[in-house]
Amino acid sequence: MTEAEYRAHPGVNQSTLWEMRKSPAHYKWVLEHPAQETAALRIGKALHAAILQPEAFKDEYTVRHLSRRTKAGQLEYSMLQAQGKTLLSIEEWERVAAMSKAIREDKTASELLIGCDTEIPVFWNDQQTGILCKARLDAYKPGVIVDIKTCDSAATGDFLRKALKYGYDVQAAHYAHGVEAVYGFHEPEFYFIAVEKDPPHAVNVLHA
Repeated sequence: MTEAEYRAHPGVNQSTLWEMRKSPAHYKWVLEHPAQETAALRIGKALHAAILQPEAFKDEYTVRHLSRRTKAGQLEYSMLQAQGKTLLSIEEWERVAAMSKAIREDKTASELLIGCDTEIPVFWNDQQTGILCKARLDAYKPGVIVDIKTCDSAATGDFLRKALKYGYDVQAAHYAHGVEAVYGFHEPEFYFIAVEKDPPHAVNVLHA
């Protein structure tokens, strides 16, 4: 299942459900106005592809020093879009490569990813409400969920504060419910692989 197909699926996901902490109106707004892709989001998606689906990364991403202010640049950009390519700047490409290298060279992170299936969509009906839910797991092997996060600081205390601010604990719970419903594993293990966006791209593996 492609990312576009997953997003089009009617199930409730954690990232939009998180808006309910503000109000139902905020939740409704996010559903009706999907977030536009930012540079940070583009780099995050590219990192996931590079680590979890390296063959797909080669097919879907390309790097160019491209000026969209010129007609030639606009034409080449349009051609790349038509081919389904995502364009990264040289700086973005190098950053993704450096973060990928840091994760692969971290013993704990690399061993955690061994034997995992990647980008796994799961769909289930919530036991209490009957509401259709969905999640897309970065990596999964029996009883173990792994999620990759980019961050400014991978230090445990700093990442914990970010996790509480952005609802990573809610994400872990939502994914765990999905795995229990679909695969039958009660309270699966959940790990975050946190990698810093800037050099030295420190990596920290945290157990939720």
